[in-house]
Amino acid sequence: MDLEIFFTVVKDKPVCLIWNEAVAVFKEYNISRHFASKHKNSNYEAMSEYESKQNVESLCKKLSGRQMFFKKGNTIQKAATHASYIAAYNIAKNNKALSDGEFVKQCMLQVCDVLCPDKKNNFQTVSLSRKMVTSRIEAIDKNLTSQLESKIGQFKFCSIAMDESTDINDTVQLVLFIRGVDENFQITEELSCMRSLKGTTKGCDIFREFQEGLLILKVPITNICNITTDGAPNMTGKNSGFLRLFNQNYPGNNVVFLHCVMVLYIKMLCVNLH
Repeated sequence: MDLEIFFTVVKDKPVCLIWNEAVAVFKEYNISRHFASKHKNSNYEAMSEYESKQNVESLCKKLSGRQMFFKKGNTIQKAATHASYIAAYNIAKNNKALSDGEFVKQCMLQVCDVLCPDKKNNFQTVSLSRKMVTSRIEAIDKNLTSQLESKIGQFKFCSIAMDESTDINDTVQLVLFIRGVDENFQITEELSCMRSLKGTTKGCDIFREFQEGLLILKVPITNICNITTDGAPNMTGKNSGFLRLFNQNYPGNNVVFLHCVMVLYIKMLCVNLH
């Protein structure tokens, strides 16, 4: 810090303590030019060394106070954002209504009044409106999908298990599970996607949604070594079933088709979905 021209260093940049301005280039000429243009004929120029030192110390304390104020505000805001993500995640995980976030916040504030009333302002900054909860859940979904895409991109081989069943809203859902292994023999098994079948559930409908699901997750057809279905006609029908359509569209594939009873598990999953 140069006491004569009232500068200090903040994040590797010279900052004028009087004007609170940063000089772009950290060179003596630029700093001197700033002082000459901004502080010429000012009271600071006529100060003694002792007075300059006292003023610099005072200005430094004010700068530190402002920095701490904004740093504390940023820390609280980051914590509030993190808290809203946690609440939104649990709302989605437990199939609660999106508007329940407002009820959760109301309870949270009332508990805060009892346990830590001095921290209530911090809790007030946690946004749990229906719109915000929706936004948080969408962001979480996007992040999880991105993570899954990244893992799928590292698969050397993978298998697909799929079935369709009706949810509580009488909408048929096609559920796809993926299991893959990378070059380090790390195995990943996840629910990859769920596609709604609004109209019919013919083999062509299932095949279309199957393709859309793989396209979204960027699953290479050449990496698929196995597809498991439940053996229903729309899956295994020799004329218009999913398996026939798959083989017609991807001739010469080395996919092994297996039959497995997944109906009970899929139905239990779909019943819990809105």
